[in-house]
Amino acid sequence: MKNTWTWALALALAGCNAPPANAPQPAATPAAAGTAADLDQARAFLAHVYATYYPDVPLEDVLPDDQVYAPALLAAMEANSQANDGEVGYLDADPLCQCQDTAQDLRQLAFTLTPLDGGRLRATAQMADPVAPLALDLTLSRQKGQWRIADIASPAEPSLLKALERDTETARQRP
Repeated sequence: MKNTWTWALALALAGCNAPPANAPQPAATPAAAGTAADLDQARAFLAHVYATYYPDVPLEDVLPDDQVYAPALLAAMEANSQANDGEVGYLDADPLCQCQDTAQDLRQLAFTLTPLDGGRLRATAQMADPVAPLALDLTLSRQKGQWRIADIASPAEPSLLKALERDTETARQRP
């Protein structure tokens, strides 16, 4: 009998700690990037970006920069251009192909996607072309619900964004 009362008392006390039925629920935290839908959308975005990367692509088919790059990377590119008085600054090639002109057909470039913190993704691609090998890590972030490229890393430069910022600072310090 004593055991029954102990269990009844324990159950009653446990009920005291339960939130009331009408208590507000804690806000859900944003889902980390990496869901199947995120990965599908990121792959579609990259396919769209690289759809114009083949030899002799018409210039009117190339996407505008604001549909490709995140605002912070676009701002760093613009600041670098201004700091270099409109001359070629840090960027002397297309960072998405590490090339001057697209000599390869990159439309079928495959990416491995890895979730990062802050709802971002890393898109890694390697192409073992003997003439023009390509190895890129693109950091993708959402901008108003759309994926954009926030940074680009290559074997020669671990962060395009940081390189642009360093070069801009150096250019601004020149007399």
